[in-house]
Order: sequence, then C-alpha cells, then structure tokens
Amino acid sequence: MGIGERIRRIREEKGLSSEEFAKKIGIPTSRLEEIESGKLEPCEATLVYISKIFDVDYRWLKEGERRMAEVA
Repeated sequence: MGIGERIRRIREEKGLSSEEFAKKIGIPTSRLEEIESGKLEPCEATLVYISKIFDVDYRWLKEGERRMAEVA
C-alpha cells in the first residue's frame, strides 16, 4: 500500500469527501486526487499535518510501518 492509498484510507475512514479532506489539509482537491492515485507525492509538511490532525502514526503514513493509529 502506497502513501496515496494510506491517505485515501484515512479519508474514507473519517467519512470525508475528497473536497472536505483537501480543504482540511489545505490543498486543492485536484492535488489530493493526484496523491491518492499515486501520480504525485505529498510534501513532508502535508504528511506531518495529516498525521497530526487525523491522529495517525507518521511512520505508518509515510512508510507503511507500525500501525495506523498512534501508539501511546
């Protein structure tokens, strides 16, 4: 599973449309769609922001390691 697929999983699990998710993370919907499809890599700042606002483990988001939820 790539970064885009993991981001899509977060979005779907939170019940957000592409438009809603893109607005929450401050990027255009078209860019989110490119990220989710694997055509574009998200920048580091976007990954950090997603991990913080959606409470997911950064290493899982970036590399697919560990678990999706942050471990306390």
